Amino acid sequence: MLSKRLLCCAEMVRGKVAADIGTDHAWLPIYLVETGRCERAYACDIAEGPLSFAKKNISGAGLEGEIEAVLSDGLTELSDENISDIIIAGMGGEMIRDILANGLEKAKKANLILQPNTRAWELIDWLYRNGFEVSKQKAVADGKFVYPVINARFLGVVKILSEAECLAVRLDLGEEISQEYLSAQIKRLRDAANGMKKAANPDSRASELESTAGELEKLLGR
Repeated sequence: MLSKRLLCCAEMVRGKVAADIGTDHAWLPIYLVETGRCERAYACDIAEGPLSFAKKNISGAGLEGEIEAVLSDGLTELSDENISDIIIAGMGGEMIRDILANGLEKAKKANLILQPNTRAWELIDWLYRNGFEVSKQKAVADGKFVYPVINARFLGVVKILSEAECLAVRLDLGEEISQEYLSAQIKRLRDAANGMKKAANPDSRASELESTAGELEKLLGR
């Protein structure tokens, strides 16, 4: 059974050929093919260890003909021009950003499904600055944490958003889980600002963080 965050990623798949970057055990590609959501999939990882587990699970599911395990640093080794969806989940936002930047032309052609564990706003900021548009964003509770899942496509229109706008860009603020996610971001921002103020050499960014927290509180009607 997939985790809630990976199930959310699966629901955002639009085409028939998906590439899961940083696949680990290949549970997501297996799910996509077994449920008929995709006809084919690529299970990609940068390390031989995780990829060997992926191959074992793909074989165990009897899907060697539909799922190809690929040793790849991000998108670099993907050569299939028919890939409809690129999924990158369970990494820091800055790492996802770098993977997309290093495979920009491939990223521009696909439906992107991104699930950052940290620094989501930096990833969303990069997307908009590089002509991508976030079409959908969901907050998902999984274990003790709430994660954002982002659906984006390249439109070629550059936009500059504030940090608060990036964090809340397509969230449905009527959903309790979205409110919980933004509340956690507000706490993170205020804790970071307070820590900076107490440092021997206070960071000037403390006021920016407090301002962003204030913007998010307004969005939540506080």
